Amino acid sequence: MKKLDRRQFLRTSLIGATTLSPLSALLGVLPEARAADSSGGYKALVCVLLEGGADVFNMVVPKQGAAYEAYRNARGTMAISGGSLLKLDPVRYDDGVSYGFHPRMNRMHELFDQQKLAVIANVGTLVQPVTRAEILNGAPVPNQLFSHNTQRDQWMTADAAVRQKAGWAARMADAFAPDEPLFNLTSGGKNLMQQGGDKSAFEFDGSDIYAFDDYYAFREDGSLGEIYRQLLQHNSTHGNHLVEAFAHRRTNNIQLFNVLSGILESAPDFPEFTAGIHESGMPFGMQLRAVVRMLAVKDRVPNRPQRQVFFVNYHGWDTHDTPLDADSHLVDYLDKSLGAFQDALAQLGLEQQVTTFTCSDFGRSITPNGKGSDHGWGGHAFVMGGAVKGGDIYGTMPRIRKESPDALDDRLIPGISVEQYYAPLATWFGASEQELGVIFPNLYRFSASRLEFMDQEVLFSDGFE
Repeated sequence: MKKLDRRQFLRTSLIGATTLSPLSALLGVLPEARAADSSGGYKALVCVLLEGGADVFNMVVPKQGAAYEAYRNARGTMAISGGSLLKLDPVRYDDGVSYGFHPRMNRMHELFDQQKLAVIANVGTLVQPVTRAEILNGAPVPNQLFSHNTQRDQWMTADAAVRQKAGWAARMADAFAPDEPLFNLTSGGKNLMQQGGDKSAFEFDGSDIYAFDDYYAFREDGSLGEIYRQLLQHNSTHGNHLVEAFAHRRTNNIQLFNVLSGILESAPDFPEFTAGIHESGMPFGMQLRAVVRMLAVKDRVPNRPQRQVFFVNYHGWDTHDTPLDADSHLVDYLDKSLGAFQDALAQLGLEQQVTTFTCSDFGRSITPNGKGSDHGWGGHAFVMGGAVKGGDIYGTMPRIRKESPDALDDRLIPGISVEQYYAPLATWFGASEQELGVIFPNLYRFSASRLEFMDQEVLFSDGFE
């Protein structure tokens, strides 16, 4: 498939179709958000998936004393020298242990010191708050713990109690702007977090827009392309409701494609993201570059969406055979890419309006397997942005030691649920308590706790239904 062929097809395929809704109806006069509060100016969330299960216990590490010795004894040859760790000075958090960042996390350390980055300690999928003793006595835990697909899906749906068909960002889109086609956008491919709502996520990368999935429609012989063109022209005259619905949805996407393609062509290039291409597929930095280019032209998009969620995916974190040591290229590339992204946001004047947060399949095992570390459960997350109450650690840091009382079979039991982690982000977006209960159906089980890592407090009551 040739990109120019596809663009030309999209821009010419609907010539002669007279039943298309005008562009002003598609983008220019969309209804106001029906429930959630989208006032207060533009806001965006950028989800960074560290796919594979990030070994964050070598990213935020006890730096000295008995805690460091316990860490070194547990991690063996994987342990990072205490002297090379970048010392953290949290604003409020103090459990008597000194912590440091991985030596390759220079930019993230700088952002932490500037109070633009926070650590959320020991987050993971939970059915309800549990301790090791309660689990051993039969308390419920999420299905298929340590399974990549299942655990990642539970992070994406933010509900480990019930299998959800829609992701939490899709549910949030339905609450905030059900008719907005550009609420959820992805430069990291399809993902469950943004699927299952009234509107599917809009896919794009640094140089192109993906209007739909039917890539075989662009075969060079043109045969299927002509069939597809005829199908689209049956937008409301075919008589078959399924064909009409399909054609209507596709033609709307093509119109949106044509508008955004022209707008993106004028976006700044941000060449700083082109350095350090990673060998595993689509480079993470280039996905962030695509996001920041879209943000740079957001005010030129018809209807100017006030809330947007972006998704990017950094592959390669399943480190069974590759320890996250002091020279880890994974950590180095994450650090440089996030630093470049935050610099670009500052250049655009969007530091306060865009919040970036990480998630992963799960954490890793405390002790190594001889070459790397195995699948775990709880793990740390990072939140970055001008609206973040950064320079601090939220939650409780677990004890990284052999036979840790905070672990089950060498895997740390999360102290913070995925719902508790995401709820402050949704609240910052403008969600009310009632809407939080819809977006995160299992949040009520964690009502006794609250996290305040965003400028706007999040308060959990006992009344979610």
